[in-house]
Amino acid sequence: MNERYLTILEVSQKQAYIFQNNELRSNVLNSADIAWITSGEYLEQTIHDKEIFSMEQNLVYDGGGHTILEFATQETAIAFTKKVTRTIRKDYPGIEIFAATYGYDACLTPGDNLKELLKQLERKKSVRLSAFHQGSFGVEKMDVNTKKPMFQGELGEQKSYDRMPQKEKEIEEQLLPQGFHLARKFEDLGGSKDESNFIAVVHIDGNAMGKRVESIQKNYGQDTWEHYKKKIRAFSRSIDEQFKEAYREMAEFVAHNIKNGGLAELDLKENRLPVRRIITAGDDICFVSEGRIGTECAAYFLRALADKKNAVDGKGYAACAGVAIVHQKYPFYKAYELAERLCSNAKKYGASLSEDGSGSDVSVIDWHIEFGEIKDTLEQIREDYIDADGKCILRRPYIVSASEQIKTAEPLRQYDVFKDFLVDTIWKEGYARGMLKELRSVFGKGEQEIEYYLKFHKMRKLLKENLGGRSVLLPDVVEMMDTFLPLCSKEEVQ
Repeated sequence: MNERYLTILEVSQKQAYIFQNNELRSNVLNSADIAWITSGEYLEQTIHDKEIFSMEQNLVYDGGGHTILEFATQETAIAFTKKVTRTIRKDYPGIEIFAATYGYDACLTPGDNLKELLKQLERKKSVRLSAFHQGSFGVEKMDVNTKKPMFQGELGEQKSYDRMPQKEKEIEEQLLPQGFHLARKFEDLGGSKDESNFIAVVHIDGNAMGKRVESIQKNYGQDTWEHYKKKIRAFSRSIDEQFKEAYREMAEFVAHNIKNGGLAELDLKENRLPVRRIITAGDDICFVSEGRIGTECAAYFLRALADKKNAVDGKGYAACAGVAIVHQKYPFYKAYELAERLCSNAKKYGASLSEDGSGSDVSVIDWHIEFGEIKDTLEQIREDYIDADGKCILRRPYIVSASEQIKTAEPLRQYDVFKDFLVDTIWKEGYARGMLKELRSVFGKGEQEIEYYLKFHKMRKLLKENLGGRSVLLPDVVEMMDTFLPLCSKEEVQ
């Protein structure tokens, strides 16, 4: 007989549930649903029987859309799973959740037991039947955004902020700078039809986290289950807390810029903060901002994160960011998918620079400004940036933070170098914006045509011979010029 049974609960298709429509408040609340139902507090409240479940006795760790628990008997694990999954299905009909239970094998290390539990879950997911649900009985009131029936609790003020669990409300308050209010809709972020109607969807993901878990398994794998459980729980909580700290510091940085008049161009009302978190689940982060400050917010987040060290393994963090800059009416789910692809592309570049191939010592950012056409892959998008000479005119992704060795090897592929060049070209040199914009159509014709254009329009400072290596950054700079506002450095703000 096994001495304990491990159970995992995992939400499937998280993004499909969170980003059902283009309402910012709805996306935030949907994300809060997932965070809540995978929390120990929700499970304790739902079971309401400490003989079956209590956080102190049964919770191993939670976060990132899944929860791992332990039970003394298989019968208790099954009873728990049935009640929780049925309650979730009744109260949150759009959420799909998987559960698996594995009998703890005393012949294996604690880490290997968790690996076996995850394998059990993957096997279950691989043989899942297609999910079919009764869409509507034809008598319900329909949600105008999702085109789905509205359930009890949604019929008053639809997706009311009061529906958000108290725990998630407290997190919102902790991450919001004092004196500011949360944006409830995309229009609150500060864009305007006359100036800029873009929003930035930012996805951030930690680098080499799997390898760090493996390292903990190696270092503590021979320990007792109780000791190992405490270590993996503390490791997970430290990640969650420190990624949230980085978000809070970024939000404070934006708030300081507003107070010091640095973001006067934004059309902000009622002290709304032009940044709103959607997902903060461990090392998985998503937030939305006014389009012109998206890359700056993402870069500051990565720098703030790089200054922190995990409480368990003592190592710092590296992460990558993808920033999709799109019009407010652009399908939000598509924007998030694009941000994910950009983040993945940044990770590939970072891994190529890292000695161990994991990107553990470099944080990278990539972005795309969507001007209308929707394409399926990032590769298809980037094909539009191949010039007549067969070269890609873009230089992004860019390095935000890295070891000195990497910085020395890639002096021009650094975000700070790009930003300085952008500020110098657009604000300090005073070139006519119209002439710079026309360069967009010239870049695709090759280097010779670019040189002719710059000489004809007396923009000689931008010639390759005068810019040196920085000339390769010019296409990125010109494309970004209308969707970028610089944020002051920390020292300047203070």
